[in-house]
Amino acid sequence: MDVITLGESMLRLSPPGHERLSQSVTLEMKFGGTESNVAVALSRIGFQTSWLSRLPDNPLGQRLVAELRSHGVDTSGVRMVAGERLGTYFIEFGLPPRPNRVVYDRANSAMSRMTVDDVAFDLIGKARWLHLSGITPALSEACRELTLAAAAFARSKNIPVSFDVNYRALLWSPQQAGQTLEAILRQCDVIFSAHRDAQNLFGADANAEQAVRDLRSRFGCRQMVLTIGEEGAIACTADTIAQQSAFNVSNPVDRIGAGDAFDAGYIAAQLRGWSLDASLRFGNAMSALKMTIPGDLALVSLSEIEQMLAGSKLASVR
Repeated sequence: MDVITLGESMLRLSPPGHERLSQSVTLEMKFGGTESNVAVALSRIGFQTSWLSRLPDNPLGQRLVAELRSHGVDTSGVRMVAGERLGTYFIEFGLPPRPNRVVYDRANSAMSRMTVDDVAFDLIGKARWLHLSGITPALSEACRELTLAAAAFARSKNIPVSFDVNYRALLWSPQQAGQTLEAILRQCDVIFSAHRDAQNLFGADANAEQAVRDLRSRFGCRQMVLTIGEEGAIACTADTIAQQSAFNVSNPVDRIGAGDAFDAGYIAAQLRGWSLDASLRFGNAMSALKMTIPGDLALVSLSEIEQMLAGSKLASVR
């Protein structure tokens, strides 16, 4: 197994077009979750991936598993449990000046009840890379414990661990998130965060270059990566810093999952031994392509990414 991920995937329901939830009589059904999104994106560009989770053993849970399997993701580590529920979220797509609106219905989901006993540590031990996110520890105290346990186990086996802070204000406060994630982040090799989240949760500097240096030193990670909106992303190691601009997407269809696609691209490049610059550029390309596709999943191919990159140039490393 190349990459294994652990987290919650949910049922996504949205009105057609830009209708409001209060007016629509139909809802489109899709599935999405940051860790499963990463697993799908990596699988589609040639990596062997597996996803660990806990789902209700009912038609919704079974369909979610079938969806992931159709994209080549291994789900043998998913715990199916009778009598529980699948987390759900509703999204209402807006156009400026009306923003998108998300409504969660995920309390007491099957995943929120996942414990360390449900984790297939034997599968993690066979992987080349483990990817986690800050959404999982926000779900419950048990999920906080299992996230830390999974990261610590992987590190004990010398398996690189990446972690996307992925802050969700609907789940917990910046203060609670910052305090809880501190211990987990110290177990990670590569940390992803939006610059704005790093400022809100960890008091990071407003200057992205200073922030990425400070955070890498603070958490002791091998690489710190900050996404900075239209400016792209910046990453650093102990002795190198690089920044790549975002690709222009003139008419984005769906931004949800773009961050997960970026993570997948960056991880893919790192597994291939590429530089920081090349990793950022590959992640930015996957993220841009994802925004042209409805739904959470980056249903893109390696050839599409390579064609997109063919006309761009690497920025210089500072």
